[in-house]
Amino acid sequence: MNNPFKSILSLPKGMLLFLGIYALSFPVIYIEHKLTGRSTALEWLGLSPASVWQGQIWRVLTFELISASVLGWAINLFWLVTLISILRNDWNALRFWIFCLVSAIGGALPLLFIFRQVDIPITGAGAVVCALLIAWERFYRRERIIMLGLGEVSVRQAAIFIILLNAVIIFFSCGGWQFTLSMLCGGAAGWLWLTIGQRRVMSRGSQVVESNRGARLEL
Repeated sequence: MNNPFKSILSLPKGMLLFLGIYALSFPVIYIEHKLTGRSTALEWLGLSPASVWQGQIWRVLTFELISASVLGWAINLFWLVTLISILRNDWNALRFWIFCLVSAIGGALPLLFIFRQVDIPITGAGAVVCALLIAWERFYRRERIIMLGLGEVSVRQAAIFIILLNAVIIFFSCGGWQFTLSMLCGGAAGWLWLTIGQRRVMSRGSQVVESNRGARLEL
């Protein structure tokens, strides 16, 4: 029987670092708040739209790396561990981080405009999880899996179901349509990044074919 903990520790270091930061975020924020009544990590890394508009742009990247809610932290951590374990062989650590940060920016944009004057830190990894679900669908859509309660389904069906389920959870757990939109925009940013990357690969492939064809004609 496979050891899940050993499997997680065997992840590429960059991916393990991402999981480690997110996994430790809630305990650190919780303990810090209990001891001091405030959290420096939350204050400096959370997405505060008013602060971003004043120049603190790193927040659009870091807010998806932390969580101040135990429910959101637990759900997102489960999906992050699951999806990263699946996608570990499809990216190197750098490509994985770039994809996640692009997704985070996509998730931050609607919040920056909706809550333009709000100076309260926002956290959560919903946008990144949504984007990783879309990547899972893109890479493995034809495979079939067994889902508890649903039976055998395609990866595409599973990914769509999980995205819709997460959207419902966010909408009815005080997130409202604003945070649901943020999650979906993060997924859309990830989808766009994957689409652009696929077209670049196809374009390079066609250039190589044309080059080889021209070489054969010269011979």
